[in-house]
Formats: sequence, C-alpha cells, structure tokens
Amino acid sequence: MNKEIVNLITQIARVRNVDINYVCQTLKMSIISGLKRRFGETADADVVITPEKGEISVFLLKKVVPNVTDSVSQIELTKAKEINSDIKIGDTLRIPIPLLEIGRIAIRKASDELVLKLREAERNKLYDEFIKKRGEIVTGTVQKIGRDEIIINLGLIEASLPNREQLKTDHYRQGVPIKAYVHRVEKTPIGPRIYLSRTHPEFLRKLLFKEVPEIREGLVEIKGIARAPGFRSKVAVYSTEVKVDPVGACVGYRKSRIENIIKELSGEKIDIVQWNKDTQVFIPRALGPAKVSDVIKEEETYVVVVPDQDFSVAIGKKGQNVWLASLLVGTKIEVLKQSDYKNRNLMNIAKAKSIADLELSEEVTTKLQDAQIFNAFDLLNAAPEELAKSANLKTETVEELKKEVRNRLWSG
Repeated sequence: MNKEIVNLITQIARVRNVDINYVCQTLKMSIISGLKRRFGETADADVVITPEKGEISVFLLKKVVPNVTDSVSQIELTKAKEINSDIKIGDTLRIPIPLLEIGRIAIRKASDELVLKLREAERNKLYDEFIKKRGEIVTGTVQKIGRDEIIINLGLIEASLPNREQLKTDHYRQGVPIKAYVHRVEKTPIGPRIYLSRTHPEFLRKLLFKEVPEIREGLVEIKGIARAPGFRSKVAVYSTEVKVDPVGACVGYRKSRIENIIKELSGEKIDIVQWNKDTQVFIPRALGPAKVSDVIKEEETYVVVVPDQDFSVAIGKKGQNVWLASLLVGTKIEVLKQSDYKNRNLMNIAKAKSIADLELSEEVTTKLQDAQIFNAFDLLNAAPEELAKSANLKTETVEELKKEVRNRLWSG
C-alpha cells in the first residue's frame, strides 16, 4: 500500500501540474483529519511522506503522564516504557500506525479529499490570475455560439461573451481567434466566471495602447472616449510633447495603425480628435467632419452654428455624431443651421421692436395695433391671410410689409 500511495501522489502532481511537496502536505493534512475522525478531536498525529524513497509513515502522538485523563492524547509511563524504555514523564511518544490499520478506504477517502482541495486550489489560482487580468485584453477562440452568449476558450478556462457585449457587425465562427476585454470576474463554487466585452470603451483604449507606441511611452494621452459600438467612436488625444502630433501618432503612416484597430472592431469608424481644455475650441473638433461656423455658450448648453449644407453631417445618422461629440466633451450641444440661427437672432431683435418704432405709415400702424400686433415679432410670425383679414389689408400688402420689416431689422 505504501508504494501505491506514493504512486498516487506522483500521478496527482503530474496530472494537476502542481508541486509534489504541496500534494504531500495536502495528503498529510487529510490523513490527520481522518485520524481525528477515528480516534477523536483530541488526537494528535504526524505523517511523514518521502516520495523520492517511496515511503509514508503515520504516527499517533501521545504525551507521557503519571495519570491518564484523556486516553486519546495521553499514555501512562509504564505503558510508554513498553514501547520506548528511555521515555519519561512530559515526553511525547510517537506510536507508529501501519497503513493497513488505517485502511484502504480511509486512505482512498484522504486521497479524494486531496483531489477536492487541489481542485479548489486550482479554482482560487485561476480566480487570482484573472482578477489581475480584469481591465485587460485577452485572446481566445470561439468554442460555442449560443442564443444569449458566446463561449470563448481561454485555455485553462472558458469565458462568456454576452450578446449585449458583442458588436452587431461581428461575425463569429467556431475555432476562430477573438480578442475581448475582461469586463468582470466573479468567484463561484465551481470556479471563476469570466465575462468579456467588445463594446466597452476601455476595449478601444487598450487596443490603442497596444497599437500606438507613443501612448505606451506616455507621449500621447487619451483624454476621453465615446463609443457607439460597432458603428462609430470618437477619441480625444493630447500630446505631452510639442513635437509629437497626437492625431497623426494614433492614425499612423497611411492610416496603418487606426486601420488595424478598425479591422479588429469589424469596421467601426473611429474619429481621432485633438483635445483642448477650451470647450469652445474642443467642440468643433469633436463634431468633425462637419464644419463649424460659431460656438456660443447659452447657460449650460453650447449652441453650435454650422453651414446649412453641413447640418446633416454635424447631426449624423440618427443624431449619432452630435451625441458622441456631446459625450466626448462632457456637455450638452445643440446644433443649428446658420439660416436658423440667423432667423432666431432676428426674432429676438423683433421682440424688442414695437410697431411704433418701425416707422410705418400712421394708417398701417393703427390698423396693425387694432389687430393686436404690437411688435415686429408678432408681425413676422402672423399668418399673412389672417393678418390681412383682421387688419383690413391686402394679403400682398402684408407680405410686402413683412419683407420690408425683416430687411429693416437686419440692416439695424
């Protein structure tokens, strides 16, 4: 049995890929626990395992006393001397126990406990390993494509890529390599549970860190990231060195660096913009590729004026461009066409201009006031047909009047 146990120890160490000394120590503790179950909790034991010699020895330890009060942990001097004639009171007697006496079932139970403890140690080791990888990129292979998640094989463990963390533009096939961001690591009774993400903004940050040496060296800083995963992202970068172009560094020669990242993100468009602490300078860059005519702060909102032909570009598909710019800058942005902004300013001027100040004929002024038109704003916003009827004027006259007042207000 001695050789059988030693062979078992060697086999477990090899299969589990752990230090044989750890296996020996764990088995030792398991045998001692078994002896306590057999003889009582006060039992003291020692197990010596020397795998290189193929030996295992088990001893019960009893203290030599004049009067025994606990037969499990104590022995009388006269009985102790039968085993060791040199023993004296106060000494500890090591009583060898043959493995056959312990029994094959007990040894097998101890080895089963050993396996359970090793599995637990493996789970803890894996958990500790992946806790360190949380917030990093890992590479695995697609193992199983399910309805709610994709299982990624990371070697020693499987990880979950839930549907909500997948890019809508991704196409998965079993056995194909895939990169993802370690988003969450949970400890469970059956081992660590790893959750991956390809939609997290930090995934893009880590890809840039790997692809752009200037970022790794600290010459270029990423100041912010806004993502519509799978469709478009905006990244604000800043250079700590005057001679380094942060945008150029991230884009790379002939767009080589950014194209590698776009390819990894299944075609997601990426706008790299230069960060500036001045919000009114930063906003036009964040709204690119649209051209910006003016940026005006109105309370907590920044009103951005763009040429009429650039309005759709500034807003983007389903408002995506302005939304991402707003996230990147960290403020509310309202985009207006130049013509709309001009008209809004005109209306603000019109509110402060009374009919009497418009220098119209006395007859027309009286008719407008009788029709409850008291300022230029009321006049410009009134429907021509309704105003003509209430003021007893021709519709053509009202239209000409509105045009004249509009021109007069613009000219100051």
